Amino acid sequence: MRFVYLCNVLLLAAAAFGQTTCSKPRVRRAWSHYSAEEKALYIDAVALSMKNGYHQRFVEIHMEPTSEREAHGCLFFYWHRAFLFAYENMLRSLDSKYACITIPFWDYATIGSKFQAGSCKNMLDCGPLLKDFGGSLPRGRRALSQSVNGAGFQSDNCVSSAMTKYFCQSTSAFTSKSCYNCMPRNDWSKVSVPPDVNVLNIFNNILGASQPTLSSVTSGVQYGTHNMVHAVLDSVMGTFASPSDPVFYSHHVKQVQENFKINTIATVDAMHAIYYKCIVGADSLKADNSKVWSSCRNYIGKTIVPGDIIAMKVGETGTRTQSIWTATSSPIYKFFKDLKQTYPDYADISKLGYSYDFSDTALDGMYTNCKKFKPSKSLFLEEMDEKKHHKHHKAKKAKKEEGSVEKDCLSKEFDWIDEATTLASKYYTDPSDVYNQVHIMTCVYYNECRGGVYDYSDEFKENFRVEHGPPCKRVIDDLARGDCAIGVPNWEKIMLKHYQCDSPSEDF
Repeated sequence: MRFVYLCNVLLLAAAAFGQTTCSKPRVRRAWSHYSAEEKALYIDAVALSMKNGYHQRFVEIHMEPTSEREAHGCLFFYWHRAFLFAYENMLRSLDSKYACITIPFWDYATIGSKFQAGSCKNMLDCGPLLKDFGGSLPRGRRALSQSVNGAGFQSDNCVSSAMTKYFCQSTSAFTSKSCYNCMPRNDWSKVSVPPDVNVLNIFNNILGASQPTLSSVTSGVQYGTHNMVHAVLDSVMGTFASPSDPVFYSHHVKQVQENFKINTIATVDAMHAIYYKCIVGADSLKADNSKVWSSCRNYIGKTIVPGDIIAMKVGETGTRTQSIWTATSSPIYKFFKDLKQTYPDYADISKLGYSYDFSDTALDGMYTNCKKFKPSKSLFLEEMDEKKHHKHHKAKKAKKEEGSVEKDCLSKEFDWIDEATTLASKYYTDPSDVYNQVHIMTCVYYNECRGGVYDYSDEFKENFRVEHGPPCKRVIDDLARGDCAIGVPNWEKIMLKHYQCDSPSEDF
């Protein structure tokens, strides 16, 4: 009876937030758990959204200066949560067979563990989602100079696939029937998986501070894993035209990976959900509550207050833009019209018609214990009984061999974290110091043994207004200057017990 009541509550909330007709609660799932039929359905829906001229209009909202400034400011989480709801509404509206579609999420942590273990070599090799979304192509004789909605950039190639074959770079190109009909992308087989993608770093970003605030968590997530993924994929993903690529939406939604008896959750949206539950709790949403609100200025220099309407303007660059909340003549207005229009409405996911089930996952301990959470192999690899396994694993299993590889890589990573934190705890008493030391160790390992740690390109820094390098790059630079140090003797022996190092320097 309680379950039926909960479902009804979620469905009513979903209706209030613009969900199209679907009898099921809105639940986003891992791409790796989609059946072949489900994958084909989602790919077809995205392709149809491009063919119908909807997709590029969402790109234009994300690029419009007023909208973009708020999207990548202190209210980063809330702005993108509303944006994703509308895009998902659009996909669901395309046909009755798409009515229950949700945006699939992308499992970073498994990709990171596989790369760190050496079982895959690059982003394309490590990430099946990238391959299924059309993959990438090697650079031709020269880089391509392309543009989307007026923003210029270079690409290695332009990929035409089942998902991207109708992509249009602007509304005017759509009207004149001069679309690219392919997706600008770089060669993803040439780039490594970022080093800052693991459960411990997620904890550091959202719960590691002694007094976490919305501002500190936003900064940690946005300028950490979020930016790293945009930067390594580059091309259109390295600009604010990034919603052009369907990868963008899976990058931003919650991610819940359930793979055999090992589960991983690592996501922009889920990170905030854990933060909200653990740090905000029952606190009311007030402008002076730093846990749920952060003051920053909008495009015209005015301080944003909770009652302000979310800035989302629709229209191609160079044309007169209009707030999507009042743009009744816009073809995509109908996907926004029933959504809430102020930021506080997007703070608590329990009021948005969807929820997270963290049980039997790698982050279950973090969600349950919050700041008392302590990484350990027993916590990560807690065995699920057969009943729970079948309850949560509804989609078809991945190939046994592939699942075994992922399980082995995750197990190896958790073994390493367990032993490294135990060793560091002998020299540091504050848990945040312990986790910081393990983070530094991981950065050094990547720099010495996994191909190096690199800065953002100058172009990316300019596009995303980034003043500092990626987290691990800053760590390596600090070590070189003597501004920080690893205070844990013989940590290298534990690292090399679990991971191979092909070409270590004399200092490693």
